[in-house]
Amino acid sequence: MAQVIDSLRTLGARIDDDGRGTLPFTVEGSGRMPGGSVTLDASASSQFISALLLAGPRFEQGVTIHHDGKPVPSLPHIKMTVEVLRDCGVVVDDSEANTWRVEPSQIRPLDVEVEPDLSNAAAFLAAAVVTSGTVRVPGWPQHTTQAGDAIRNIFDAMGADVLLERSGLTVTGNKQISGLDVDLHDAGELTPVIVAVAALADSPSRIRGIAHLRGHETDRLAALFTEINALGGSVEQTEDGLRITPKPLQGGRFRTYDDHRMAMAAAVLGLRVPGIVVENVETTAKTLPEFTARWTRLLDGDGLGNSHGLGNNHGLGNSDGLGGG
Repeated sequence: MAQVIDSLRTLGARIDDDGRGTLPFTVEGSGRMPGGSVTLDASASSQFISALLLAGPRFEQGVTIHHDGKPVPSLPHIKMTVEVLRDCGVVVDDSEANTWRVEPSQIRPLDVEVEPDLSNAAAFLAAAVVTSGTVRVPGWPQHTTQAGDAIRNIFDAMGADVLLERSGLTVTGNKQISGLDVDLHDAGELTPVIVAVAALADSPSRIRGIAHLRGHETDRLAALFTEINALGGSVEQTEDGLRITPKPLQGGRFRTYDDHRMAMAAAVLGLRVPGIVVENVETTAKTLPEFTARWTRLLDGDGLGNSHGLGNNHGLGNSDGLGGG
């Protein structure tokens, strides 16, 4: 949180954190924010920039944000933020690389149809890929700035049949799952589910551009390395990602580290590996309430839209985990 706290101080906010740069801290409101120009390193998270962009229109001088550091991850999320601000009448200039200017603006109300969360759909689509089944997600947008839309091309590259129609997205898995070499710098939240599918593939995979995931809900690179290898897999950490060499996996407890994406990845593995128990699967409620109920409905054939070929023998396990197999 230090990047945002320090940036807000530079722009005129009064924040007391005793130098911690993290919780707990106290923000003293004064009814005004001068704003102006600020330089920060957002190489750990695009959210640092999005936060300042969203607040900037109400600053007296607006805000000019300069990024100084390694490339910003998840840039599509910043583009989404800029798009929403412009829809509300805010003037945003993002024509210069690594610089965003927001003019002081009134914010217009508007009616908006919120798109489905495409990243959350990844685990359900992965279910089709790893079981040679079919899953259809209705309402998938034809055009979107969401980074999660990359899942279509990724699963296509891994051998699935992917069909986007006006009514929704349909993914059908084939018997063979191909490994792939992919840069997920802009869509890092997809990494855990893709790694789970890659661990079940017929050839090795390399996931690149995701060093920033070491600072997410947990160190996702270390977590995936630890948990999949504990099941007998072969995952190697690299400087900016992971290498996955498929090996036969056995059941066991899959720790989630209070990370919703880790729990979703484990649920995907459980479709193919008997005896996997997902520890604290309820952490998925952070972004997808009732995940376990939705997952069970999908496997019973009446989940997200239409689902066929997934069977119904991969249901819920005991009270402290999601069973598989």
